[in-house]
Amino acid sequence: MFQFSIILVEPEHPHNIGFVARSMRSNGLCDLRIVRKSKPLPKKCYDTAHSSAEILDNAKLFTTLKEAIADCSYTVAFSRRLFDSVVPHVSLPKLPSLCEAKDGIVALVFGRESCGLAFEEIELCAVQCEIPVAGQMSINLSHAVSVASYELCRSGLLGEGLAFRNKLPITHRKAATVEQFESLENFIVDNLTDRYRKHAWTKASIRTWLQKLNPSQAELSAVFGMLRDLARKPARGG
Repeated sequence: MFQFSIILVEPEHPHNIGFVARSMRSNGLCDLRIVRKSKPLPKKCYDTAHSSAEILDNAKLFTTLKEAIADCSYTVAFSRRLFDSVVPHVSLPKLPSLCEAKDGIVALVFGRESCGLAFEEIELCAVQCEIPVAGQMSINLSHAVSVASYELCRSGLLGEGLAFRNKLPITHRKAATVEQFESLENFIVDNLTDRYRKHAWTKASIRTWLQKLNPSQAELSAVFGMLRDLARKPARGG
């Protein structure tokens, strides 16, 4: 079985380190390793690490990339620059298939904001991965980590994969009842002028319109509240 580690090589902006931690937390990652000469991490890192301070607290600091990947079984260098190197070059969408067959720690290595990874650092890795973009520019460090992590998460390689919060509470999905329809119909009719109230078809038209809309209980309640406000009636209790 494998696990992923994010390695930042000499990151230059503390806020990016915090953003990386937040991205890791969002995608089910927790092993952050940072190659930098000075210790500890700047306090500014925590400014952008929303709900992810624990990842920064447990981040491992190293002085060289070689030390950071010493216990890793597979290493991926992220860079858009092409070097005359024997290190294989792949596009991000193909990375999950390479990683899923690995065991141990799979390191995802990201370079400096200003100049990325050096040739010697890429040579330490098993493969070089490029995040395809429309232009020739590279993307921000924290964005690169987010995109790479999302691709792995989308492929089912991180934790339990993506979690979609598409289920509304039961009260938001439950269909409105006949009793609720009638309550709203009566309220509308009671607040109409005599011009419309006296017509027998008025209430039936309102009911037909509501049934065509097929509102949920929450939607009908919202409409009722707006109509009460327009009619300057106090909101119902409970």
